[in-house]
Amino acid sequence: MEPSRTSRQVIPLVPDPLASSVPLFDPNQLPLRTWCEGSREDAVTGLVAFPDFHSDIPRCLAAALEAGQLVALAIGDVDGLKDHVEHTNSTNPTSYGHLAGNEVMATVGATTREWFREQPFDSGCAATFGGDEVILAAIVDDAAQFHQALGILRDRLGAVLPVTVSFALMFVTAADLPATRERSWKHAFTDALLATVDRTLFMHKAARRAGGGQGGVIAVTRPPLVSDADTAAPDPLALLPLPAASDVVHVVARPERIGGRDFLLLPCRGPVGQRGAHLRVTFPTGSSKAVVAYALRGQAMVPYAAVTDRVSGVPLTVQGVRDRTPRSVPEDLAAALERAGLDWSAVPAHEQAQILHLITEAGTAEVRTGRVTAAVDAVAARKGAAR
Repeated sequence: MEPSRTSRQVIPLVPDPLASSVPLFDPNQLPLRTWCEGSREDAVTGLVAFPDFHSDIPRCLAAALEAGQLVALAIGDVDGLKDHVEHTNSTNPTSYGHLAGNEVMATVGATTREWFREQPFDSGCAATFGGDEVILAAIVDDAAQFHQALGILRDRLGAVLPVTVSFALMFVTAADLPATRERSWKHAFTDALLATVDRTLFMHKAARRAGGGQGGVIAVTRPPLVSDADTAAPDPLALLPLPAASDVVHVVARPERIGGRDFLLLPCRGPVGQRGAHLRVTFPTGSSKAVVAYALRGQAMVPYAAVTDRVSGVPLTVQGVRDRTPRSVPEDLAAALERAGLDWSAVPAHEQAQILHLITEAGTAEVRTGRVTAAVDAVAARKGAAR
């Protein structure tokens, strides 16, 4: 017997938490340009679904590298997502399961899509990876420019999310292509690159947890060597500049033994000249040390005394140190050097410090004048020795 319509119980409407945690995206606005066209979208993030990305990207990547183009690969991972979900579920009675995580990832996807539309590259895409990660792949013109653009995305995500997002980044060139290309080499090559980026990301996240540092970093690495015997110089287009004074970069450095000494190769361009560049390096233990970086075949390297055979990469935080410049030279010494046509930078840094200390400690004007004259003579002697 059909129940009476008048006797039907009225059930109050309860807001559906899924409505806010899983928004609907326009599939015609997928974040892709020529790469991965025809892909499905991930329902939570609105990005390219990983299975389609993983199917198409090896061919796109190989074609770009064989054409001599520079490719950027980046993976972003939400910091502390599990803790955020557990905290939300324990404090919000309408939240359960992974709804809070869905809300975070939906915001990650929407923000990434908006950022992607603003980028100048003609070929690339943004995809999901592992549920709480995002992959970016694109042909870029300049490594440093893309590094800065990725920093903008990182900052935007930090502004709209209750958590931060950390990234790892790699630049790949034709020199990184394998010399021997067997069947299915494109997928094997791409998987090796993505694995290196992913390991870079989690090395820095582990170092952050151990050292109590903040999230939201961008860690940069180089592709794995094609062969241990390969000594060709890296393409400078794929290397970042060394950080300027007070700038900070996060990198994974590769151990290398050169002339019986241990060094770490940074994914950065080496300094020009023999004097090197001063850096402050923070190691995974949290300890910091001032070092001098030199160039090896155009790539920056710093000395390191604890490399073991089983270590393939060391996560570092590298900060530029302001070198002494003519602006730090006292006016009377600077004027005397200018009259003599001499370059203060010809004097090694440790000698500069000694000379400046002697001038500063002069007790009388006469003594100071004598020491300024002696300093000019020392610079002139250095100039003569250089000839």
